[in-house]
Amino acid sequence: MQYRDVPFRDDLPSFLTHEDVLEYLEDFSRGIPINFNQTVENVERSDGQWKVPLIEGHPKKKRFQVTTHHGTGITEQLFDIVFVCNGHYFEANNPYKTNDFHGTLIHSHDYRKASDYQDKEVIVIGAGPSGIDIALQLSETAKRITLISRKATYPTLPGNVTQISQHVKKVVEEGVETDDGTVISADTIIVCTGYFYKYPFLGDNILRVKENNQLVSPIFEHVVHADFPGSLFFIGLNLVTITFPLFEYQVKMALAFATGKAPIPDRNTLIDYEKNQIEHQKSRGLETRFYHLLNVEQWDYLKRIAKLGCFEEWKYMKTIESITQYLHEQRKSNVIGYKNINFELSNDGMSYEVVKCCK
Repeated sequence: MQYRDVPFRDDLPSFLTHEDVLEYLEDFSRGIPINFNQTVENVERSDGQWKVPLIEGHPKKKRFQVTTHHGTGITEQLFDIVFVCNGHYFEANNPYKTNDFHGTLIHSHDYRKASDYQDKEVIVIGAGPSGIDIALQLSETAKRITLISRKATYPTLPGNVTQISQHVKKVVEEGVETDDGTVISADTIIVCTGYFYKYPFLGDNILRVKENNQLVSPIFEHVVHADFPGSLFFIGLNLVTITFPLFEYQVKMALAFATGKAPIPDRNTLIDYEKNQIEHQKSRGLETRFYHLLNVEQWDYLKRIAKLGCFEEWKYMKTIESITQYLHEQRKSNVIGYKNINFELSNDGMSYEVVKCCK
């Protein structure tokens, strides 16, 4: 997960705590002019004045007017380039929000610590990364955990975790009902069903979010706005990726387009990307709502945007790909213990060895 030239501390394990990652980001951001405690209210195109005088005969270009709200009021500023980096783990997708459940129902977005569920009977809906991590944490404190998802097929789980490989049809007063009519009771339900993309500061004249808020449009290569390819960029839309290296690659491509270091593809290529990507995902057996999912295709994607941005690929990315695939297999076979694995990279980062493996 590290940025290219900023390693994590040597004394940390390969699997970091969220506190470690926060510390890393705080250290990384020192000296960067970040305006905290501000909410972006609106971003729109404006004919506002340029910072530098216009060359005679040069057409006046529009800029972005950004309106922010903070403790002392409203501020409006003009910018030539905007990067939208608000992520996609804020607007929770909770299909069971309306329910008759007599207990407590939350989305994983609001889960904080396992000790809050001491001696409780808990249902976890969803067995992706959030669902399985929460279920394993709860196994240390809760009385009983029922993990329900079509993906709930892990070979080994703690003794107080039961997995049911079905879909939850509905939430009822005492718990949930699965597709086969089975009713499971619980004190608490934790819904781990992902998130929506949301951009309340961008009007429909600039951006549209389709497919039940799962497809951001019109965006070329998941980054570049097709109508403003040199000035409006989106970072981190993709799902199932190695995050920080992905962000850095995407930013490098965007900056290359914005500064003229790389040629921006022609208008037809920018516009046709969405149609082609939908067809490509269908060929992978994926519904359109998985438009931004990369997973095993992330490695080819990174190579592609490096080429588009005319910058050199990280030589050790092949090592990261190998480690990722190794962990994917370990996670499937030993979801309880795979986070005990530690890796040691060679000095040039081109190879690795496992120095401590799963218990």
